[in-house]
Amino acid sequence: MISSNRRPNQDDFVLYVGTTIRVEWYYMPNGRMPALEHFLALPQLDQERLLKIVEYLANAPLGTRLARSVYRIEDAANKIYAFKPRDERYFNFITDERRIIITNAYRKHSQKMGKVDVEKLKTAIAYRRDYLQRVGNGTYYESET
Repeated sequence: MISSNRRPNQDDFVLYVGTTIRVEWYYMPNGRMPALEHFLALPQLDQERLLKIVEYLANAPLGTRLARSVYRIEDAANKIYAFKPRDERYFNFITDERRIIITNAYRKHSQKMGKVDVEKLKTAIAYRRDYLQRVGNGTYYESET
């Protein structure tokens, strides 16, 4: 697990590199990766379901759309999507550099979004803003060559 107050290495936060898209776990300024922590606490079957969705999407031609039951937009204004393997929800967004950044995750509570679910979505929006700011400042990624 990542220790606090250090920037993770790429090997720590890159989940999958496909032929068209790279999928990463968002990491906070202190090095924590909330979605990865949620993922690691799940049974292997639940982990495998997310990985299959990620692998398929990352290798699909650009513009491929998945069924809404598996991947859908949750907040159009802030461009937040959700991977939906079983009862888990993984909020994410897509960058101009063809990266999907998985920000945070939770177990859904009902068919409709409740207070807890909306708070998780607000957290995803805040993490997206933080990511974009840190990338813009040149402090999120180590220099990539």
